[in-house]
Amino acid sequence: MRTDLGVRPGDEISVDLRSLVTRHTDLVCDRARQVSRLRAHLFNVLRALERSLDLPKKEPDMLLTGYQT
Repeated sequence: MRTDLGVRPGDEISVDLRSLVTRHTDLVCDRARQVSRLRAHLFNVLRALERSLDLPKKEPDMLLTGYQT
């Protein structure tokens, strides 16, 4: 732990800083979970789309490239 900051473990600033760091860590973990869930959901949707379309044909490819954005 750095000693040049002038913050003591029992100070109000130290307690507030610890609270903010804990909240930031929670938000980062929540965001990582959201991204993982979104990726899993997207993978399931794309797999279902691949099964429903006959991909060797050109029509599904033209349809998907037309609406890529």
